[in-house]
Amino acid sequence: MAINPIITAITIDDFKSQFYRDFDFVDDWVDGTYNAGDKVFYLVNSKFYEAKADGVTSTPTTANDWNLLQPSTLIASKDITNAFNEALANFNSYITDDENSLKLMYLYLSAHYLVNDINAGGASSSGSNLVNSRSVGSVSESYSIPQWMLDKPSFSLIAKSSYGQKYLSLILPYTIGFMATIEGGTNA
Repeated sequence: MAINPIITAITIDDFKSQFYRDFDFVDDWVDGTYNAGDKVFYLVNSKFYEAKADGVTSTPTTANDWNLLQPSTLIASKDITNAFNEALANFNSYITDDENSLKLMYLYLSAHYLVNDINAGGASSSGSNLVNSRSVGSVSESYSIPQWMLDKPSFSLIAKSSYGQKYLSLILPYTIGFMATIEGGTNA
C-alpha cells in the first residue's frame, strides 16, 4: 500500500511543535560554539553530552569540555525518526482525507511509540505503564484504561500511554462506521 504524501511530509519539527511542552528535545551536535549547559546528541556514538563551559568548540567526546549525560528522558531527532517508522508500520495513512486530522493522528501514534521506546530503557528496563491511582494528602484519584480499548487486542497495546489513548480517541469516529436505513419493502 502506498503511503499518503501528507504523512511523508510530516517533519521532526512538526513533532517538536506539537509536543513542545511534553519532551526534553536535544539538538544534534553540529560544528559550532556551545555554552555551559547546552545539551547535544552526538550522532557518531549516539550519546548525549552537556557543555561544561562557555565557548566550547570541540567535539562532544572531549572530556575536558563535555559531560556525558545519561539519556533518561532526553529526546534526539533520531528517536523521533525511529518513532515515525514504528508508527508508519501500524498506521492507515488513508483513514481520512482531512489533512489536519491525519497529521494529528500520526503525530499522536508516533508519540506513543516514542514513549514506549524511552520507557523500554534497554536491558535494565522495568517497563512502565499509566498510573492508575495516586494520592496526595487527603486527595486521591484513580482511573483505568476504558473497557472498549481493552476489549480489542489491537487497541489495548496502544492504550497503555496517554498519547496512544489520544490517538485512539482521534481515530474512533473512523473505526465505528456509518449506518443508514432505507425505507422499502420486498417483492417476495
